[in-house]
Amino acid sequence: MAWAIVPAAILPGISLTLMLAGGRGTSEGLGSSAVPAVIVLVALPFLWYVTYAVLHTVNSYVALVDGAVLVRNWARRLTVIEGPGFLVRTPIDSSGIAGEVLIVGDDHAAVMLNPRQWREAELNRVWRNAALQQQQPRDLPTPRELRRRYPTIRIPLYIRHPGIVYTFWTLLVILYIGLVVNVFARI
Repeated sequence: MAWAIVPAAILPGISLTLMLAGGRGTSEGLGSSAVPAVIVLVALPFLWYVTYAVLHTVNSYVALVDGAVLVRNWARRLTVIEGPGFLVRTPIDSSGIAGEVLIVGDDHAAVMLNPRQWREAELNRVWRNAALQQQQPRDLPTPRELRRRYPTIRIPLYIRHPGIVYTFWTLLVILYIGLVVNVFARI
């Protein structure tokens, strides 16, 4: 998916480079220093997104090996679910945008998966072959209740503390806009 938007990022990058290099009106422009400016303004945020997408694609997997379900996240943390396991599909009561999550586990370990980051057909095939017991949630759990029920589960920060995450991203976007405005003010 990330590679599909590469052409959409290249054209604005080229036009931005030409605009910054040449200047407008009485401005002399940035000349050859326009290339590093465009790399910072266009390429770095895009490369950050592509890096995450590639790491998730390359490093993450859910597989059934010798009767055990192996779950590895994008940071290469491996969780092994052996023996009689369970699968819970539940929405989370959080002010974040988590939506529905999958919780897979056994008596020793549990892991939370965001179904939007996985191919549904492949996940369903693993769950069927693993013969995981489907459990229905009793209520709409909060992140704190999930942590109490499944002590080994790792709940992402954007679900546990969405206000902090949204504030961080808002400040980052404001700083980025400020950087772009200052660069264009020099043209």
